[in-house]
Amino acid sequence: MSLNTSAVDSLFQERFEENLTPGLAYGVVRGSELLHSGAFGAVRDGGPAPTAESVFRIASMSKSFTAAAVLLLRDRGLVDLDEAIAQYVPELVDQAPYSADSPAVTLRLLLSMSAGLPTDDPWGDRQESLSYDDFGTFLDGGFSTGQEPGVGFEYSNLGYALLGRAIENVVGGSSPEGANRDFVEHELLAPLGMTSSAYSPDAVPNLVPGHVPPLHPAWAGDRLSGPRTWTEAAPVASGSFAAMGGMHSSVADLARWVGGFVSAFSAGVDGHPLSKASRREMQQLHRFGSVSSSLELSGPEAGIGAIAVGYGYGLMVDHDSRLGQFVHHSGGYPGYGSRMVWHPASGLGVITLSNSTYAGAGATAMAALRSLVSEELAGGGPHRFSTVVKGLRPRLDSALEAAVERLRTFDPEGAEVFALPSLFADNVELDAPDAGRRAQITQARAKVGLPLGGAPYGYFGRAMGVALAVVPAEKGRYDIEVMLSPEAEPRIQTLRINAVPDAHGGLVAAARAALEENSPVIAALRAFGVPELITTPLSGDGSSKADFLVVAGATYWKIAVGAKTVVSAFPASDHPRLTYLASALRG
Repeated sequence: MSLNTSAVDSLFQERFEENLTPGLAYGVVRGSELLHSGAFGAVRDGGPAPTAESVFRIASMSKSFTAAAVLLLRDRGLVDLDEAIAQYVPELVDQAPYSADSPAVTLRLLLSMSAGLPTDDPWGDRQESLSYDDFGTFLDGGFSTGQEPGVGFEYSNLGYALLGRAIENVVGGSSPEGANRDFVEHELLAPLGMTSSAYSPDAVPNLVPGHVPPLHPAWAGDRLSGPRTWTEAAPVASGSFAAMGGMHSSVADLARWVGGFVSAFSAGVDGHPLSKASRREMQQLHRFGSVSSSLELSGPEAGIGAIAVGYGYGLMVDHDSRLGQFVHHSGGYPGYGSRMVWHPASGLGVITLSNSTYAGAGATAMAALRSLVSEELAGGGPHRFSTVVKGLRPRLDSALEAAVERLRTFDPEGAEVFALPSLFADNVELDAPDAGRRAQITQARAKVGLPLGGAPYGYFGRAMGVALAVVPAEKGRYDIEVMLSPEAEPRIQTLRINAVPDAHGGLVAAARAALEENSPVIAALRAFGVPELITTPLSGDGSSKADFLVVAGATYWKIAVGAKTVVSAFPASDHPRLTYLASALRG
C-alpha cells in the first residue's frame, strides 16, 4: 500500500519552523529502500538545501556501528562478550571494582549500558579527538563508577569508547591507533555500499558543516524565535572516542544501515557482513531502563499508552502497548543532531539529520513513524493483528479452519470422539474429557446455532502458537481460541469455545442510554473522541445481560449491562486484542 508521506513532510516542516537548526534532512525507509526524502533550510548560510546525499555527523548513532563491530569479532571467535574488558584493555587491570564482590565489567555489560558507569553527556563529546596514547593515560588514572556492574541501565559514552579501544587492540596488532575506525569502515560500511559514510570529516563527500546558535534554547530555558545568527562549527578530527559518536553519514546511506536491521527478521540471505542472528541480538532489550505512560486527548493516538524502554546493543528498544516494538537511536553533538528509528514488524523506518547543536528532530521522527505504522496496520487486512505468530501462521490458519469445521459438523449424539488424534494433541482428552466436550458443544449450539461456513475473520495472536478468532454463527458468534503443541507436526493442545448470542434490543438500548449520561466516566470517555458503540456484544446471555465494547479515539471501554449498568476502561495491555475484536465485530 502507498504511504502518506505528505503527513511526514508536514511534521518535519513544523519542526524546521521552530527555528532550532539551519537545515535538516529526512527520509522514509521500507526495508532497505529509501522510499521518500525531503529537506528544509540550508547546509550553511546562503547555501543550498541539504539532500538525502548530504553528510552530517550522526553522533551517538555511531554506537550501533561499534556494537555491530564487537559482535562481528565475537562471531569470528576473536572476542568473548562475557570476558572482562581488562582482557582487551590492559590499562584497566588495576581499575578498582565498585565493591569487593562486584563482578567484572564485561564487553556485554558495556554494550548494554549496564557496567555501572555514570552518564557523561556532554563531557564525552569533547573527548572525541583524544589520541590513542592520551586515552591510555586517562585510563591509567582510572575512572568513577556509580553502582555495581550488571544492576541497572545508565547511558555512558565512556563505555562505548572502551569498546572501541578493545576493538583497536584486538584487530590493530602493533598499530592499534585508528584500527577500530578502519575495521568498521572496511568490514561493515564497504560491504554495504555506504560510500558516503566515514569517521573522518575529511573522508566524506557533501559534508554539511555543523552550526552553533548564539544561545541554545536548551540552555536559555525557552525556544528562541525570529532570525538568528548561526555560527559555523569547525570539523572535529576523529580520535579514540569516535566509537561513541564519531561517524558521519547521509540519509541515503543510513537507509541501508536501517534496512540491514529490518531484514534480520526476514528469511533468505541478504549479503550483510553481520549475521542476521547477531543483528536480531542487537535489537533485543538487554537492559531494562524505565516504563513511561502517555495520555493523549486528541489525534490518532488519543488515549492512554505505555512504553517499556531499555537498551539493546548500541540501540534503544521500546516495547509500545499500542504499536509493538520500535528500535532507535538518537545523536547529539556540538553542531549536529540526528535520529534513526524503525518498526521491525512493518519494516518501516524514519531517519533525520540536522546541522545544529543537539537540535535533532528526534521526536518528530518518532511521531512520523508512528503515523506511518498506524496507517499501515489500519489498512493491513483482517490478519494484521497476527504478526506475532510469524512462522507458525500456516499451521494456525489450518488449525482454526479445522476446528471450526469440526465444531460445525460434529455430532454430539454420535459414537466418534470429538478430539480426533489427527487434529488434537494427546493432552486434550485428559484436560477436557469427551463427555464434557459433547455437553459444551450441545449447550453452545443451543445458544447461537451452528458456525457459518468459511474461514474466520482473521485472528489475534497473543503468542506464536495461539490464535483467537471470531466466527459468525446462526444466532450470534463463536469466539474460538486454539493453542498449538510444540510437536514437529503441531496439533491443537487447547481449544476454547465461547458462544456469544446476539444481544436483545433492550440491552443495546441500555448501552446507548449509558453513553448519554452526565457522569465523570462518560465525560472522560468523550474526551478521547466521539464514542462508537459496537452493538455486537463482547459477551452475554442475549436477554438479561451483555458486555459491549465502546471505541473512543484510541481507547477502549466496556459497558456492562445487567442488574445495573457499569462503564469502565480497559487497560492498555488489552488494546491489541480489542483492536482485532472491534474490527471483527463491526463486520
